[in-house]
Amino acid sequence: TVVITFSITGAQVGTATFDVYSNWEYNGTNWVGSVPVTVSVPSRSGGAPATIRTVPILVVNGSAASSGTSTLTVTPFNLVNSNTTGAKLAFTSASSATVYVAFEGCPVLNTAPTLVLPGDMTIEATSSAGASVNYVVTANDLEDGDLTASVVCLPASGSTFPLGTTTVNCSVTDNGGLQATGSFDVTVEDTTPAYFTSFPSGTINLVAADINGAVLDIDALGITVEDVGNVSEPSTFECSYVAGTMLAIGSTTTVDCTATDAVGNESAISSFDVFVGLNVSGSGFLPPLRMAAPFSAHKRGSTIPHKFLPPTYADGTPAIDLAAGLRLAIRHVDWTPDEDAIQVNDFSAGSTEWRYDPESGHYIFNLKTQTGWSLGSWITTASFAGITLAETQFELRR
Repeated sequence: TVVITFSITGAQVGTATFDVYSNWEYNGTNWVGSVPVTVSVPSRSGGAPATIRTVPILVVNGSAASSGTSTLTVTPFNLVNSNTTGAKLAFTSASSATVYVAFEGCPVLNTAPTLVLPGDMTIEATSSAGASVNYVVTANDLEDGDLTASVVCLPASGSTFPLGTTTVNCSVTDNGGLQATGSFDVTVEDTTPAYFTSFPSGTINLVAADINGAVLDIDALGITVEDVGNVSEPSTFECSYVAGTMLAIGSTTTVDCTATDAVGNESAISSFDVFVGLNVSGSGFLPPLRMAAPFSAHKRGSTIPHKFLPPTYADGTPAIDLAAGLRLAIRHVDWTPDEDAIQVNDFSAGSTEWRYDPESGHYIFNLKTQTGWSLGSWITTASFAGITLAETQFELRR
């Protein structure tokens, strides 16, 4: 800011005004004045002391940095006298004021660079060592431009980060020595459950150890588990079957199993079925029934002996204690599949109960046919707990 002082002398009839530019800006070639300010001068007598007026002006360097000295001339303009008669104010050659302006080079300011960091990251582990993590950090500087290549981060992008949370610290320094720093967290976690690497498919068929059934040996099934990438070992598994539980002959039991890694991530349920049966190889009815055509023929109303060798238990021992649970059912071959067979065990008229004959070594049931039964071919089936032990056909005739 520069203060220009004007001294007004002489006689003045009435009030006079003039304007002065209060803002001066260098456009690179010339000084240009703007923002006029009006100065008022009251009437004066001829011998009166000078009237003093001051006008502050603002000098603005509007050009690029340069050096040297220049001048600007502040000249009043637009002189107006309110009285058209008598002595009036006028500009003289001394009305202008010269202002000398010296240019100085502006100091170069250095600002600190800025870092652009990713947010905190959560990554799934891929091995027991953790996971390889890639990230991008960039840097810019007002004076130096892109400084991304100068960013230093520890641990570096592409490093293997261990399980847990690791803080990544980054920094960059510009050419003027100013530094920017920042950090973010990388959390490596294991949320992936273990899985079965070997698991039973289909149904496990057990042969009963005795009339009570069989015990499942889970360890003998070769079930194995593993954690994905071996991240959290050792992995284990549990099954719904309680060790030592006896499974009944003819029963089908579904066993549900889950795999769990060392940090408790549990797999979805995998299942298999266990069926307990008997060794029926070589089983079949003995004469007078025949196991192949031509099938035996019998007079309606006669008694047909049903005899077969006992199945065996798992150790090869004959299952000679099944008589109480044996069932015999017959159905005419012309019946539709949804028609119920005749449970002849419950048809007591003339038939005997199942028994095991130790002398002959076979089971026997004497079926008394009924005169009301249809003539023709019949299918006869001996079973225990739903397991077919022998099945064939016979003919009923008049």
